[in-house]
Amino acid sequence: MKKTKYINKIESAILVFFIGLFGLTLTLTSCEDDDDGVSNETELLSYGPMPIQRGAELRFIGNNLDDVTSIIIPDGIELTSADFTEHTAKSIKLIVPQEAIEGLLVLNYSEGTITTQTPIGFSEPISLEAFAVSSIKPGAELTLTGDYLNRVAEVIFTDRVVVDSVDFVSKSRKEIKLIVPAEAQTGKIAVSNGAEDPIIIYSEEELNIVIPVVSEVTPNPVKPGTALTITGTDLDLVTGFALGGDVNVTEFESQSATSIVMTVPTNAKSGAVTSVLPSGIEIEVGDIALIEPTAAIDEIKDSYGVGEMVVFAGTDLDLVTTATFTGAEATPVTITDGKINLEVSEAAQSGAITLATANGTAITVDGFVTTKPVATFPSDATPLDELSIVSTLGGRVKSVMFGDLEAEATASGDGFNVVVPLEAETGSVTMVMDNGETVAAGSITINTFTFCAVSEFASESTTVGELLECAVVNGENLTNVLLNDQDTPYLLVGTVLYAAVGTNVGDNKITLVSGTTNVDYTIKVEASGLVETVLYNTPVELTNWSANYELNVDFSGAPADSYVRIRYTKTNDNPQMKIFHGHWGNVYDGTTDENLAILASSDYIDLPVSLFPFSDWGYSIILQGDGMIISSISWVKDFSAPKPIWEGLFDLGNWQGNQDLAWGNYDWSTVTAGQTLYFSFTMNEGNDWGCLSLRHGDSWGNLPTEGSGQIDFGPSDTQATYTLTQADIDDLVANGGLVITGANLTLTKVALK
Repeated sequence: MKKTKYINKIESAILVFFIGLFGLTLTLTSCEDDDDGVSNETELLSYGPMPIQRGAELRFIGNNLDDVTSIIIPDGIELTSADFTEHTAKSIKLIVPQEAIEGLLVLNYSEGTITTQTPIGFSEPISLEAFAVSSIKPGAELTLTGDYLNRVAEVIFTDRVVVDSVDFVSKSRKEIKLIVPAEAQTGKIAVSNGAEDPIIIYSEEELNIVIPVVSEVTPNPVKPGTALTITGTDLDLVTGFALGGDVNVTEFESQSATSIVMTVPTNAKSGAVTSVLPSGIEIEVGDIALIEPTAAIDEIKDSYGVGEMVVFAGTDLDLVTTATFTGAEATPVTITDGKINLEVSEAAQSGAITLATANGTAITVDGFVTTKPVATFPSDATPLDELSIVSTLGGRVKSVMFGDLEAEATASGDGFNVVVPLEAETGSVTMVMDNGETVAAGSITINTFTFCAVSEFASESTTVGELLECAVVNGENLTNVLLNDQDTPYLLVGTVLYAAVGTNVGDNKITLVSGTTNVDYTIKVEASGLVETVLYNTPVELTNWSANYELNVDFSGAPADSYVRIRYTKTNDNPQMKIFHGHWGNVYDGTTDENLAILASSDYIDLPVSLFPFSDWGYSIILQGDGMIISSISWVKDFSAPKPIWEGLFDLGNWQGNQDLAWGNYDWSTVTAGQTLYFSFTMNEGNDWGCLSLRHGDSWGNLPTEGSGQIDFGPSDTQATYTLTQADIDDLVANGGLVITGANLTLTKVALK
């Protein structure tokens, strides 16, 4: 019976290592029990190197190997001693067949077999030898030859265009077939094993990738919106064209390898045309010129009125998309019987009309003139005269220039009316039309005037509580001064006029009256802190509750939101007072503990003017009391602007809370009862309702005063106010300050006054 032996793994591994290290030149020895030290058995001690490349020499080391008759290499390849390149008792060498695969080797000898315990392993270096062609078209099949190409996971074209092995047509050890991707560019190809740290093998030669060649473009020039034919070779590779005006065409009427037909977009411009390939390569096709329309006014008239039609004739007018009169906006055009019909608008001015195409080309047409008003002005006039001018197109005259001074014109039945400016001087007269055009209307003589008029204001604005000051001419003829059409006190000192401006902040009208002539001016009145106007200043002594002092103080001129201020001097340490309105309604009780303390510590009290609405019984205020002398009664109002205490942008959204005025960020102990909070906000887009809710910081509870919960707003609201009571202030101080919440609003400012 034959014997079967297995070489030990550890021994084999050690021997393989040393064989590889020393190039199979070492001599192996073993210690036997025989006296001569030589074993009589056929033994395999090692073989290698491992891994080995197919076609390389494999060596076996052992004892009595000259008994080996053949060696079987997987899968079933048997090599006999005749195939060995060396065969001695200690060594066998052979060439590894190209067909060998991994597995255990079997050595046959006369008395049995020896099977290796470790399999043979191969080094399989990928090599790329050649392309089947040197030039190829994207979409065609390419064959790569080499060795161990079965290990290739991807083929890489220039520029980093990868074809995965799953897309190969076929793959074997010696050959790969694949379709050249559309994105491939001329250059070297590479194959890769696809590992995380890949082995990449590049070709020595470049693979030429075919690109299109354009031979002709017709017609040139071409009309936008019509067909353009491009001929050449390999045009089926083209995916698009880039035209002038940054216009791209990716859809064609037809496409083949030799021809492409496409419609030129109407928004394309003249210039270079470039073909676009999937690889990103751009190929210059050449320049094309786009046909442009020509136009002129057909049967032109001397002038055109609003609503009349201007007709244009010319060539290729169907390319025109809009027309623009000088001074007007562009309008779409209509074409009838090959001609453009354009209606004259009010804004149209004389001058060039611009016709524009879809690609932005502008064609200028000259010769358009608007119909102008014709008017007759008097030879002379006096400032502030209202002139009734007979004129054609009077409704189109919006103003008249007297020299450099412009006066508004108002259309009348057969012309227009205009008031001669106070400052007008003899000179030219010019009509200004509603389209901005001007029409010379001759000259006019301006007569001197005798009514009182302002020659210069002392300042641009006047503060509440102060007097308007201005220099006037013809002051001797001044008979009255009106403020917002009501009499107002005034004083004329020489040529300087002083007039009371009231309490309405902002623009006000002041009128100088000279008999039947009124001259109006707009003046600006500004706020400036606290204003106090004394209405009564005869001392009244309140003592021992001995009398009822019924006073006829005129509160009618006081602003509705002002206060009545009663000033006094204390005559003992315990002043007391009661106040009634003109119908004996009690409006102030100065005998309560709280009010007694206030009277003793101050020298005036303030009460809303709204508490004193009656004077029809001959008096408007009634005083009783003890220990004080009333020195004056005034109305007071604080005209200063609210002081911002927070500004920013805070979106309340859906009941978000702004806490910037809470938790010590603002000292609410400095606020006094009666001060008002002013809120500025915008409504969030898409909403027509919003609200504010004022809370204290602790648990966001509502302020205590009735009505201070939710304040609702509509889409046009931007402002809100809230007047603080002492209870509100105490609550804010005790519970963490003010939290502002609500919905659908963006808060922009909080101010206090």
